[in-house]
Amino acid sequence: MKKSRLLSLLLALTMVFTLAACGGGTPSNAPSEEPPAVSGEPSGDEGRTPPATPTVLRIACGPLTGQQNTTYNGIADLINKDMPGFYSFFIEGTTGSAENGRLLAAGEVDMGTTGLDVSLKAYEGSGDFEAIGAANIRQVITHPGTGAIVHVVVPKDSSINTIEDLAGKKVAATAGVMQGYLEDALFGHDMTLDDLGSLVNLSLTDMMNALQDGTIDALCYGNFAPNTNFTDLATTFGFKLIDIGEEAVAKIMEAKPWYHQEVIAGGTYPGVDNDVTSFAQSTVLCCSADLPDEVVYDFVSSVVNHAEDIAAINAGWAGLTAETCSAYNVIPYHSGAAKFYSEQGITVDVAE
Repeated sequence: MKKSRLLSLLLALTMVFTLAACGGGTPSNAPSEEPPAVSGEPSGDEGRTPPATPTVLRIACGPLTGQQNTTYNGIADLINKDMPGFYSFFIEGTTGSAENGRLLAAGEVDMGTTGLDVSLKAYEGSGDFEAIGAANIRQVITHPGTGAIVHVVVPKDSSINTIEDLAGKKVAATAGVMQGYLEDALFGHDMTLDDLGSLVNLSLTDMMNALQDGTIDALCYGNFAPNTNFTDLATTFGFKLIDIGEEAVAKIMEAKPWYHQEVIAGGTYPGVDNDVTSFAQSTVLCCSADLPDEVVYDFVSSVVNHAEDIAAINAGWAGLTAETCSAYNVIPYHSGAAKFYSEQGITVDVAE
């Protein structure tokens, strides 16, 4: 019995010494002396760790159910996945470009999407922003795609073939931005609204119904091409698109630098086989000039690096690159965005 106990004791001591020699005395789930690296750190910046409190970014970008709101919610999710704990996003619903510009100018949001014209007026404190004063804002990215292309539409059997032919005719445009597009198209041909027979302000749906009913002679509307509503109208009713003309567009662009020329290619709409020259303006994301460079840099780099993911959320963003994001500006870019573009070999305008 004593021999058995002695043998057991010797065996136990042998196992203890063996485990100690092999390093097996520390359980596999024990904490290591150094904590593991923070997951989700941006590539090329492995030393960064999330702040104690996430940086809040408030972004105004249109109606809650609109494509811009959906897209920016998706962008926020992608950034939070890459950089957990760094940012807290609030994607705010608004009525659109004008309200976004006002919120940004008033400092109520950190970022906002606007048309180029709104960004310039907010930056200068002109037009509708005169009462607010010049805003301390900068451009961040330009949305990909053509922007809203001006469509001047008449029935396919109409005698109207040019902008000048609108003289004395009843023309419809939605009040606000769309009426502004009509005024600018007329301006390119030395005309004003007074040259029309009459102007009626209608929604897009009501304009299309009125065109088919013959209660208006033409309509003006700006949107991407092809526009689903216009495709349906071309298929069921048929129409002609009126060419604005290169010289007229050049005149418009000189007076209003937020526009650029676009061509609606023949075949874009059923029955419209000719190319049509028109003008458009891009949508841009602007931000407060006071945002830190690091914050804006993170945002821009995430957008460009996730181009395919964003296109899956919004097909209109297909083809997004650093080049498309840095195209078209009428106000300076934020220095954080400029840093990212510079790393891609692209020089953008910044404030002096």
